[in-house]
Amino acid sequence: MFKIKNALISVSDKSNLELLSPFFEKHKIKIYSSGGTAKYLNKINSNLDVTEISKFTNFPEILDGRVKTLHPMIHGGILAKRSNKKHIADCKKNNISFFDLVIVNLYPFEQSIDNNESIESCIENIDIGGPTLIRSAAKNFENVLVIVSKSQIVSLIKILQENKEINTKIRKNFAREAFKYTAYYESIISNWFNEEDDSFFSHDVALPMKKIRDLRYGENPHQKASVFKFGKNNLNQLSGKEMSFNNINDIDVATSLAFELNNSSCVIVKHGNPCGVAVSDSQSKSYKLAFATDPVSAFGGIVAFNENLNIKTAKKILKNFTEVVIAPKISKSVREILIRKKNLILIEYKKNREKIKNYELKTSQNFLMVQERNSKKVLKKNLVFVTKEKPNSNEIEDMLFGSIVCKFVNSNAVVLVEGKKVIGIGVGQTNRIQAAKHAIKKGLKKIKNVKNVVLVSDGFFPFPDIIDLCKKVSLRLIVQPGGSIRDKEIIQRADKEQIKMVFTGIRNFKH
Repeated sequence: MFKIKNALISVSDKSNLELLSPFFEKHKIKIYSSGGTAKYLNKINSNLDVTEISKFTNFPEILDGRVKTLHPMIHGGILAKRSNKKHIADCKKNNISFFDLVIVNLYPFEQSIDNNESIESCIENIDIGGPTLIRSAAKNFENVLVIVSKSQIVSLIKILQENKEINTKIRKNFAREAFKYTAYYESIISNWFNEEDDSFFSHDVALPMKKIRDLRYGENPHQKASVFKFGKNNLNQLSGKEMSFNNINDIDVATSLAFELNNSSCVIVKHGNPCGVAVSDSQSKSYKLAFATDPVSAFGGIVAFNENLNIKTAKKILKNFTEVVIAPKISKSVREILIRKKNLILIEYKKNREKIKNYELKTSQNFLMVQERNSKKVLKKNLVFVTKEKPNSNEIEDMLFGSIVCKFVNSNAVVLVEGKKVIGIGVGQTNRIQAAKHAIKKGLKKIKNVKNVVLVSDGFFPFPDIIDLCKKVSLRLIVQPGGSIRDKEIIQRADKEQIKMVFTGIRNFKH
């Protein structure tokens, strides 16, 4: 039967350690501990049998504490197999005591980088001896119980109170958590070093994923889901119910688009796609214009702004059913207006671009795929004026605005724009002509004069059919990437129909 006689304890976070004190005292457990932890244990209970590791090994802590537990007397006592006669003989010959319980947690490296501490401070918080102790104990779970967290201390106390045997299965479960703990810790360090270069795509990597909580469910009620920390969290939820899986996905789209736009922007997202977008010199006006794009789809949507939310806009939002409102700052007075809506989620989003991961992950049943984030923005210098008639400055501004919006719409995507507001969107179609038809059907029914409406496509035109469609409904402004083998034919058709067309040279698909 597994019994605890000797314990090795070296912790940075001492939470819940005092809960084990009665057990240590009652069963006369011999404790071997590093300097700071030894002082803490003696302080909480002077009756404990505590020996500092440096006295046990007869070797002092050196290099400002960088070396203290890296010693054969320590690791021999952890790694020795109790059923192996040679191991027993080696330990006896070298006066090495067996350790049955190892309680170790690590220097707060993650906290150091989250607090933007100096490089020197972060480096000093890279634990070396701790992970080695944990991995040694976890490897030898047949003979050693390893604990790495305050929650595991609580679990151990429960086992002891219920007088259960700490069997191999229990020790293996604790070891499993220990390896997860050190793997996550190492991945944080690796990721921190990788941020300083572009080597992410050139070799094997470790991705730190720390669980924050379980979600109510995934995309559908029958799917389990959890949310993990991945890089810097710029979201601060102020009120409302817990965010769902779909909320989090929509929030990412809404904030990314809102902050890529200039002036006062408003973005409304539903089911992963923008359904209303506008910019103007007034936040409340931008909201009104964005909502007018598609009021039906905006029902229960995600609304994001790139400026601090003001009272005038908040009062307008209050008139409509909205799931989430996001802005860089939502003051107390604005909050008091919006919390009248039960369950409305209010989020402050701190724009901090240098901390945003420059890559994104997607999974299939067989692979995890990594790609750079699509930070490509169509600029005026990218535009190639391919038709005889050229757009004027206002039309060019709408083309640039529409190209940004189109980047965030699932392909095949076509967006109609007028006066820096979206009036129609064709989203997620399996052919481009159908996307154009959807956008036109949605957008042109509320426009009397279409001469200033711009049609933006996220992909090139393989056929002149969209040109013919635009002629039919009197649309005269088109922006698309170009690059089709039929570009010459399509340009000629546009010239024939007196349609202004511009190529961007940039394809922005989103799937």
